[in-house]
Amino acid sequence: MSTAPSRAGRPGLSRAAGAVRSQLGDPILRRVVAVVLLGSGLATVVILGFPGHGSVLRGIGVPTALLLPGLTVLTCLAEIAVVRLRHGEAVEELSLYEVALIIDVLLLSPRDALIATVGGLVFASGLQRRPVVKALFNVGTYTAATSVLIIIVHLVAGTPGVMTLHVLAGVVLATIAFTMVNLCCLAQILGVINSQPPWLIVRSEARLSGYMAVGTVATGLTTTEIALHAPLLLPFMAMPALAVTYAYRAAAREAEERSRSGCLLQLSHALAEREDVVRHFVVLVREAFGADLAVVMLDNDDVALSVEAAAPGSPRHGPIPRHLAELRRIDGPVDLSEDLPAGLRRMVVVPIQGGGRRFGTAAFAVHRRDRGWMTTGDISLLASLASALAVAMRGAEHLDRLVDETSKLQAVVEQSAEGIMVIDGDGLVQMWSRALAEITGIDAADAAGRPVIDVLDVPVEDEQMLLMPVSVAQPKAVSELTVRRPDGEQRRLRLAHSAIFTLTALVRDVVVISDLTREYRTDRLKSDFIAMVSHELRTPLTPIIGYVDLLRKRGERMTPQKRLDALNLIGDRAGHLSRLVEDLLLASRIGDNPDDISLRVSSATHDLCALITQAARDLGSARVRVDLPSVPVFAHCDAERTLQVLANLIGNGLKYSAEETEVRVGLRFDVTRLHVDVRDQGYGIPTDQLDKVFEKFHRVEDPMTMSTSGTGLGLFIARRLARAMDGDISVTSTLNTGSTFTLSLTYGEHRLE
Repeated sequence: MSTAPSRAGRPGLSRAAGAVRSQLGDPILRRVVAVVLLGSGLATVVILGFPGHGSVLRGIGVPTALLLPGLTVLTCLAEIAVVRLRHGEAVEELSLYEVALIIDVLLLSPRDALIATVGGLVFASGLQRRPVVKALFNVGTYTAATSVLIIIVHLVAGTPGVMTLHVLAGVVLATIAFTMVNLCCLAQILGVINSQPPWLIVRSEARLSGYMAVGTVATGLTTTEIALHAPLLLPFMAMPALAVTYAYRAAAREAEERSRSGCLLQLSHALAEREDVVRHFVVLVREAFGADLAVVMLDNDDVALSVEAAAPGSPRHGPIPRHLAELRRIDGPVDLSEDLPAGLRRMVVVPIQGGGRRFGTAAFAVHRRDRGWMTTGDISLLASLASALAVAMRGAEHLDRLVDETSKLQAVVEQSAEGIMVIDGDGLVQMWSRALAEITGIDAADAAGRPVIDVLDVPVEDEQMLLMPVSVAQPKAVSELTVRRPDGEQRRLRLAHSAIFTLTALVRDVVVISDLTREYRTDRLKSDFIAMVSHELRTPLTPIIGYVDLLRKRGERMTPQKRLDALNLIGDRAGHLSRLVEDLLLASRIGDNPDDISLRVSSATHDLCALITQAARDLGSARVRVDLPSVPVFAHCDAERTLQVLANLIGNGLKYSAEETEVRVGLRFDVTRLHVDVRDQGYGIPTDQLDKVFEKFHRVEDPMTMSTSGTGLGLFIARRLARAMDGDISVTSTLNTGSTFTLSLTYGEHRLE
């Protein structure tokens, strides 16, 4: 078995060693030199160690002067009958060289056998025009292996002249040693080329090498014995030789197909993934078909993508070669062997087209014509692969457009203020937008894949059927229902359905969901406000109208004191009515934004203790208890607005606490602010209502069943006035214990010492 590594397109294996391998640091060159030195050393051992030995077998009857050149020619012909076996990026060449080698060793003396085997190899390399480095490696490898074979045969068998058991054992052992030396030397080069450990290559190829060694021994011994004892039968030895060659070719073809199948499997995965398909195509198809050069030219691009065997994993972009420019519009495969650039001996060009579209052209070329490259079936397969590439490129374009459209749709869905939900035919949630998650308080991950009736909590039983009101007759429908969030808050939603049906089966329902909670609350606020204002205005108007009618009818007959009492009551109720109207007007001038202070307040320094005392006195209630320092405490505020705020806070405490309880007003201060605390012993305020009591028109009680009067504007106005004076109002409360409202103001120019 003749084995010789080659690498298509590698400069060191296609030009003279002196021109390319100028540095001994090259790993391949170092190994070639080592093999040559090994062969030279072992050849010297053969020449010096067996000077007087004759041939192992004798009796052929041909003089040595004729036998030596004849066997040299036979060895040369056996080496030329090559079968190539690929190992990744390297090529192993199998031949009948070992058969001729065994014949040489058995029929010639050690020195002549070495001359015949090495000479035949040198002549074959010259005829095949092998690169110098490759030829040197072959000569060094086979000189070393042949020397080992000669040494073992002569040590074990000697020169009995006839076939004996010792001769048979010596040939078998020597052939095994020859095979191992040859394989180990070859593994060193293949390991560098394929970036693999040499021992791994030896292990993977040992079985095949062993089988071929057995065939070599059988063929060589049989041919030698027939030549000695029945020369007329030598022509019939062509049949075993042909059988061995056929076996070699079958093994090579099997290895080739195995390697190609692996590449095409990788290519199918790459085309299915539709990512960087052109690069994967040019790299894997070049490797699968053993091309030295592969080029892909796309119709919409003036740059070609090419990859060479010297750098199989590094495709590069460059200008389109001139000899390929005219082939960009071919309609079918083209096989070229003439008018090619220097260095190229054969090229196959196929169009990349499929699905009614043309994308470009692919070309694959080799440097040598004698490689048995690209049969008719291979060219048809290559054309089919190019069509598969076109289909993958078309699919990639569709995928890109789909991804683009999907991203746009996703952006619309994510940026939409309306909630969007998609339901499949089984009523399961397929999509749940971010806005819908904010509306319902349910994350998309918790909603996906679940029935919509389990995701949305509809507390009103009669409204549950409104979740899926669509039908074949009514695929578009709008419904309104109330949904309860996980935190207990209820939201009023409008669901606009747009369903798709196939016959009677629901395929998909796209639902756009609007949050109507604010509108419903606004409508209720309007209704509550009208009811509240009607109630509040009716309270002072009723006695005013009654006493005016009484004075009109019986005023002359009433005593002066009763008339005065009636007029005082009318005046008091009119003042109450005026304050209500003033609060409404003031509230209309204050926006809902806390930072929008459209109030006019004066900035001055006032005695806060005096203002608290006056506010408590104006209310005229014995339930108010004031606890103040005995000295003035100056605050930066508007006196009139501060009186209005204090009156509201103290009056609020009186209104929402029992008649027998007290409302205490105290003053405390810290480094930066003064704090007026108004503490009552009323019903208290629920925790979730503490911030809402300062909203416009908000009442802790239901306006339709309220037991206390008020418009719900007092605390709203009070806080806005306090903030307009660079202060604030806060509240703490405990249910069934009472509430404390605190007015905080800044110090005036005269601070308490």
